Amino acid sequence: MANCPVCDAEVEIAPDTVVGELMTCEDCGCELEVLTLEPVKLGEAPEAEEDWGE
Repeated sequence: MANCPVCDAEVEIAPDTVVGELMTCEDCGCELEVLTLEPVKLGEAPEAEEDWGE
């Protein structure tokens, strides 16, 4: 388990979770990124940027 950095709700972490994996907080709907595994630390996922073919 880890806590959502936005709403502090508990977020369940699967045993096969890897650093960089994205998940969604079921309480607030925020997209989260796994930053570290030991201890598990979550952060807000970066906004996806459009590259518009550049």
